[in-house]
Amino acid sequence: MHRLAGELAQVKELLRNHPQGMSVTEIASALGRNKHSTGRYLDILHAAGHVDLRTFGMAKVFTLSSRVPLSALLSYTTDLVLVLDRDMRIIQGNDPFFSMLEIQGSDILQNRIEQISSPNPANDEFLLNLSRIISSKKVSFELMRGGPATRFFRGKVIPTVFDDGSSADIIILEDITLEKEALRALQESEEFFRSVSDNLSDGLIVSEIKSGKKTVIFYNQRLCEITGYSAEEIHRMHPENLALPEEKERFERALKEAEQNKGTMRELRFWARRKDGIPIYLSVRVKLVPFGDLIRGYILITDITQWKEQEEAQLLQANLIKRLMSNFPHPIFILRQDGVFFIANQAFCELLKTEPDNVIGKQVFEIIPEEIAEGFLKGNDELINQKTITHQHIVTRFFRPGGSIGDVTIEKSLVSAGDNSPGYIFGIVITEDMCAH
Repeated sequence: MHRLAGELAQVKELLRNHPQGMSVTEIASALGRNKHSTGRYLDILHAAGHVDLRTFGMAKVFTLSSRVPLSALLSYTTDLVLVLDRDMRIIQGNDPFFSMLEIQGSDILQNRIEQISSPNPANDEFLLNLSRIISSKKVSFELMRGGPATRFFRGKVIPTVFDDGSSADIIILEDITLEKEALRALQESEEFFRSVSDNLSDGLIVSEIKSGKKTVIFYNQRLCEITGYSAEEIHRMHPENLALPEEKERFERALKEAEQNKGTMRELRFWARRKDGIPIYLSVRVKLVPFGDLIRGYILITDITQWKEQEEAQLLQANLIKRLMSNFPHPIFILRQDGVFFIANQAFCELLKTEPDNVIGKQVFEIIPEEIAEGFLKGNDELINQKTITHQHIVTRFFRPGGSIGDVTIEKSLVSAGDNSPGYIFGIVITEDMCAH
């Protein structure tokens, strides 16, 4: 036995002097032993964990094992460490492990792990589950310790061999409670963001631009409803491809301007076409924000087709009214509540011997003498303040065709865009000369 110990010590000393490693042949030659005996020595040392084996093709190279004392591991790590023998008895453990169990380490050494009783029932269940996992021979796992102060652990089982040749398992438990809580908070945040974005009346695209390549990383359901494209099609689509071909250049130009002015919001309105071919008018607001080594783009898309159609209808009506008023033979005007001319046709401006541009937007007293203006405004307050009165016939001194001043009849009506909209005075100047015509 002493001779074997001496032979093993010689092998270890030889490898200590050759840190790069030696093959069985080189060791046998250095010791003056045959390869069979030397291989047996190396097998014993390898099983005991004193040497490490590396294979290069057909050759086996042995090096002296770099060993860290287990006591150092137990003392300096913040992870929970437990050492069990082959019978699942506790050989060693560190303070963080015993502290969590609320037990003195010296009280449970040499006890089987499933036989330990803790003041906290949650720890008993935790140890029972840990015992089952170790018995199942899992190398890595996750485990939860329940109770009011729930904790999560990521575990590893490391088989090891002690100097005396006995085998054991080192269980290392890393506390990942904060990681789990952060992940849960992130998931809740993502679910909240998804819920909010899916209930927006606007479509939302979040894209990333890296090395000139654009990738869509998020889009909400409303975007699919606006465009008629499926989620998969939106994911593959570049945002600028939503625009009609004749509008695409304007969209790309707006994106470039947003890229040059990062952090500022850019808005663009253009005609697009749904997947089913129906034209839609979109308002697109783009904001590009640096995010690490890439640029993140936030694009909000609003379907304003109905608004655009109403705007065009109102513009058409306004143009039609202007044309009708221009061609109407009688002098016509519209006054705001504050006495400012909103509209005045050519016939009315001819009475004042001026052009419409010199009347529209001006106060009555700015262009009409005070003694005439007071009579011209007569009845306006009653129309505006007393909603039951909708029409007035005012006879007052005013300008007549040909430049004279005399009595004229002004028919006035109250008009507005809605119940809560401001009122306007619509008036027609009527003279006997005009009636004769």
